[in-house]
Amino acid sequence: MFTVSWRLADGTAGGVEVRGRDRFSFGRQGCTVELDLPGLSREALVVRDTAPGPVVFRGQRDNGAFVALVTLLGQRRWLEEGTAANLTADANRVELHLAGEVVFTADITFGIRPRTFERLLPESATPA
Repeated sequence: MFTVSWRLADGTAGGVEVRGRDRFSFGRQGCTVELDLPGLSREALVVRDTAPGPVVFRGQRDNGAFVALVTLLGQRRWLEEGTAANLTADANRVELHLAGEVVFTADITFGIRPRTFERLLPESATPA
């Protein structure tokens, strides 16, 4: 489970809790959050839950758009078209820039998951 707190450039904001196999999406149509904006792809961003934590997928076509994974210190890691990146406790904000403006920002909150080997251990052997 993860929670997405989002806001658009015009100040519109909201939040949604995503559970199980559900996903959060942002784009022009058919998405959790829709924005009819020239140059914006139908599914510009998708966030899905995975065992290690949420993953953001950039579906936004170029069209002069930039998508960034932002750290708590404000550093940006730019995502190429068609790529995905794991969100972490230190990098849990996603921004979509179009025509030089941040049109969408999402802060994703999620519980820290155990590492793979810890998930495979029997409950009595899990490190404290």
